[in-house]
This record gives sequence, structure tokens and C-alpha cells, in this order.
Amino acid sequence: MTECIYCDFDDYDVIAKNDFGVVLPEPKPLSQGHCVIIPLRHVSSFFEVTDKERKSLMSLLELARNELVLRHQPAGFHVGFNDGAVFGQQAEHLHVHIIPRYEGKPLQLDERWGMSA
Repeated sequence: MTECIYCDFDDYDVIAKNDFGVVLPEPKPLSQGHCVIIPLRHVSSFFEVTDKERKSLMSLLELARNELVLRHQPAGFHVGFNDGAVFGQQAEHLHVHIIPRYEGKPLQLDERWGMSA
């Protein structure tokens, strides 16, 4: 296996963590506070996680949302993930994005989402 940026995270960067996953800041954020929720186990597809991992990731998503509301007061959130090789992911490790949305600031999705920059 090649080096995985999500398997080799720095504990200093951890925003929240539980037994099955972790919340980290997105290295290339699309908005202030953009985070990713990842399973601790190296798995490439949302459809490969166990029920416990899935529940854990959803719990971390809620924790991340609450923390972002406290820190940045966004007007809303874009939540999503890509699944499949067609997206050309840099990391073949499942990661769920939570992207804060702010009034008057359009979200510019990029090549990570299959969009032209």
C-alpha cells in the first residue's frame, strides 16, 4: 500500500475522535472550517465500513457540525463524499467532507468533486 495521508495524520490536528474515526481539518479547504471525517481503519468505500464504523462516522459528523457552529457560525453546511476510482482521489481512504457555507460566499467545488476548476 502506498502512503496514505489519512492513515498518517498528526494527533495535534485532531478536532474530535472516537473508537472508530477522527475529525481532521481539510488540507485544501474550500471554506473556513472545512473538515473531513475519516474511519481509523483504512477503507476506501463508504459501502465497506461496518455498522459500528458508520454510526461512529455519523456521530463525529454531528460533533464536527457543532464545533463548526461554535467556532465559525456558518449559515449551513455542504456534506458529502466521493466513492469510486472515477474521481481520481489522492487518498484511497474514505473521507466525508463537512464544508461550512457562509452567506454571500458561493461554494466553488473543484476537481476533487469531478468539477472543472
